[in-house]
Amino acid sequence: MNWQATLEGTLFIGGATIVLLIVARFINQFVMSVHLTESLVHKDNPAMGVQIAGYILGMMMIVAAVLTGEGSGTLLTDARDVGIYGITGLLVLALSSSLLMRVFVSGTVHESVRDGNVAAGITTAGSYVATAAVIAACVAGDARGGNYVTALVFMLAGFVALLLITFIFRRLTAYDDVQEILGGNIPAAMSYAGLMIAVGIIVGHAAKGDFVDYLTSFTGFGKTLLAVIALYPIRQFLVQGVLLGSGFSLYGGGLDTEISRDRNINAGIIEAVSYIGAALLIAKVG
Repeated sequence: MNWQATLEGTLFIGGATIVLLIVARFINQFVMSVHLTESLVHKDNPAMGVQIAGYILGMMMIVAAVLTGEGSGTLLTDARDVGIYGITGLLVLALSSSLLMRVFVSGTVHESVRDGNVAAGITTAGSYVATAAVIAACVAGDARGGNYVTALVFMLAGFVALLLITFIFRRLTAYDDVQEILGGNIPAAMSYAGLMIAVGIIVGHAAKGDFVDYLTSFTGFGKTLLAVIALYPIRQFLVQGVLLGSGFSLYGGGLDTEISRDRNINAGIIEAVSYIGAALLIAKVG
């Protein structure tokens, strides 16, 4: 059965998406320890709105990946597989993103979001999208040769790569990312979120594909990860020197000043979009 080509397939995809969206809402509500309706509607907390938007986008990325492919031809089998991969993916998304934020930012980042810190909300949203890119690549329905175990192995490898690469690249800033984000610096949060998403896209691209054997697949995974090196000149030369006209430097420079001292939203969003655009290009042509 080709899901995309039949009315039955369309209804199946629509129903699966709705069910997983409902599940995602309650998972996010549990992780954030807050009633979403109360926070979004009655308290009008923009930070909560930003983070849940990132979670929804990440959820859609995972659902789209799970539903990719033609299916098994049996409705119950397809529903079982979508349920296993989809719900597991949503749980892993919430838990891994929460861990990522606690490691890189602070153990109080969720509290900061609940208090209305939009910068913390942006960073949390970015972590959802970044981890979703890795998860989606590992649960894609059109991949061949793998199983639940190989999907889990490459998902864990992807998370480790995401953590390490993000940690290394955040050393490029002359300012303290954590201090700026917890202090409500929105451009710094945009920069951080953009980098995480870009790295997530590249790591997901490296993890995606048919499984041959562990040696072959991990060799290809490692080679593809080398593309993250391109993000360094994009920040220090393209964004800082060409787009902002603040001169070229190997470390720090005008871009850091615009973000940390002036809190220039233009600088933050241009940096973020440049990262993501470059990552999408790498994933497309790499």
